[in-house]
Amino acid sequence: MLLTAGERMSAALLAMAISIIPASRLGSEFMPTLNEGTLFYMPTTLPGLSVTKAAELLQTQNKIIKSFPEVASVFGKAGRAQTATDPAPMEMFETVINLKTESEWRPGLTTDKLIAELDKALQFPGVANSWTMPIKARIDMLSTGIRTPIGIKVFGKDLGEIEKLARQIEQAVKTVPGTSSAYAERVTGGYYLDITPRRDQLARYGITVNSLAPAARSRAAGPIPSARSRSPG
Repeated sequence: MLLTAGERMSAALLAMAISIIPASRLGSEFMPTLNEGTLFYMPTTLPGLSVTKAAELLQTQNKIIKSFPEVASVFGKAGRAQTATDPAPMEMFETVINLKTESEWRPGLTTDKLIAELDKALQFPGVANSWTMPIKARIDMLSTGIRTPIGIKVFGKDLGEIEKLARQIEQAVKTVPGTSSAYAERVTGGYYLDITPRRDQLARYGITVNSLAPAARSRAAGPIPSARSRSPG
């Protein structure tokens, strides 16, 4: 039996009215957050952190995390790996926390409650905590360039003014209810050691400038950003 135009319109309106209830219960994301069974802890501290202090802080954090009975294993990394695709600075840590099955967790404990307990136990001066999951973190960083669920980008031509505004935003966001931590990335400043070789002394001992660089690198316990040489004539 064919429906009249009025009946078809009534059916469409009825279907639209029925869809209002489930549509009102949808969240802001099309797909809910997937529980990967692994946590990704990415704390950030101020620039200028030494390699020794970074290793000490990383080991302390790993010990605290491993003390939780729900944690199966933990592995942390400070700085970047030996690859050009990971430009992480020394002051940024990345810690993968593998969790046990939820049947081995304490009664009534959820992932959100576990993150809250870990965050409370990992409060260090000058360290801003960030919690996510490994796959989600990589997707977020590839799509937005931000490591946290919520971020604020500041654009401009003056790096000094950008950093000044970013720090003001950092202090303002910390007072917003529900904010666990806030950190503004420092875009200016750096710590470098300028090494000026004394060529007359190097020539006296038969040492070239190129052979000096590995020795300076080993003494500085880090890479040399650039080496410039100038020849007469």
